[in-house]
Amino acid sequence: MTDLYAALGGSSPENNVGEDYARLVDYFGRIAGAMGGGNLYYAWDKVDGLRSALAAFEARLSEEVTEDGETFRRFTGRDLDGSKVSAAAVVHARAHSVGKLLHSPDQIKDETVRQALLDSEERVRQFHEGLD
Repeated sequence: MTDLYAALGGSSPENNVGEDYARLVDYFGRIAGAMGGGNLYYAWDKVDGLRSALAAFEARLSEEVTEDGETFRRFTGRDLDGSKVSAAAVVHARAHSVGKLLHSPDQIKDETVRQALLDSEERVRQFHEGLD
């Protein structure tokens, strides 16, 4: 387990929501890149993945309920720690280029998590620098 993953608390419902959110960010970034490059086929191809990612995100935060013969989805994320979800969302989203544009490490309130993210990103930067 990496220092960053350990700082986030390992496998948790909050991390799972953050990972699902990052998947959405990734698909939006891919579609935006395709549109910017004029590659409409690639954009169209990624829409199906976005639909699946949205469905998984919705399923993670809700449950299907039937009342009075009517079936609907109800929000079930009330027990999640919002600050942990926020930190996980920022950490996981920053693995994608669009996530870096949307989220600053300063959004993470937990200093241990923020520092672990910055350390991880610095190690990656140094690795890429060493490849040049």
